[in-house]
Amino acid sequence: MKTQSPVVLLMLLVATSAWAGEPQPPVLTGIQAAAERGEADGRFQLARAYLHGYGVPKNPAKSLELMRAAAEQGHADALGGVGYFYSNGITVEKSEKEAASWFRKGAENGSAKAQLNLAKLLLAAKASGLPDAVPARTPEELRAEGLQWLTKSADQGLADAALVYGSVLYFGEHGVSQDYGKAAHYLKIAAASGSAEARNTFGLMNQLGLGMEKDATAAESWFRKAALDGHLKAQSNLGRLLDPLANDKATRIEALGWLVIAAARGEVTAAKSLEDVVPGLREGELDEAKQKAVELGKLVRKRRPGA
Repeated sequence: MKTQSPVVLLMLLVATSAWAGEPQPPVLTGIQAAAERGEADGRFQLARAYLHGYGVPKNPAKSLELMRAAAEQGHADALGGVGYFYSNGITVEKSEKEAASWFRKGAENGSAKAQLNLAKLLLAAKASGLPDAVPARTPEELRAEGLQWLTKSADQGLADAALVYGSVLYFGEHGVSQDYGKAAHYLKIAAASGSAEARNTFGLMNQLGLGMEKDATAAESWFRKAALDGHLKAQSNLGRLLDPLANDKATRIEALGWLVIAAARGEVTAAKSLEDVVPGLREGELDEAKQKAVELGKLVRKRRPGA
């Protein structure tokens, strides 16, 4: 029988994480066994389990110990992982300089996550910051290097990096020329990986024909996915795209339902759209829309904190 790698085991563990104190599931046992054998990836995955409490009680100190051990073995993601502890001040004193140093080690060894974290740090840095952690000094140099690492990370297919770089291209930030065509490429990667933010933006690009031909059907599909993920703007965008005054009643009521949901959450555009269309509704339709909003609300997936 084929043995699953610790990476696959942890993915399964995250999906079926046990409560602390319960018997350890077989997947966690496999990760621990790999760590005990001294395997770098096993140590890295077990470090993540202790950091987030996946099947074990949270233990940041133990997590850092394992992360350092894996990093000493040259594990690229673990090298960047140590930087995460310094970046957030977890069990160690917060230090951007130390974080940058570890992120760089991971980035240079090919870790897409470390490349993204180093890019974020560099793009946010000031000319006087991180004197011993980065060779560049001027804001322009820091920005240029940050963009290089961001591109490397996104080109590895890391969804978070694709979202960040796609957004940079979409808005024309950090001195990068606005390029909807390239933005669409990266945002689609992030959207396909489940990013609600990317799904909403990519839906908008389909709707408006930014970097692609207009496609209302595709726009509706992406807005709907993001709306069901709980994305506020997507719920508003979907309601307006469906049209609260559509000829088809079912479509009209669903559109109103999404606008009711978004308006109740404080989305200004949705509230204004409702205000504009209510006078033109048939008798009883607003009540139907409110009931539809309740039904749709039950389908919206609860977003995890920080997701």
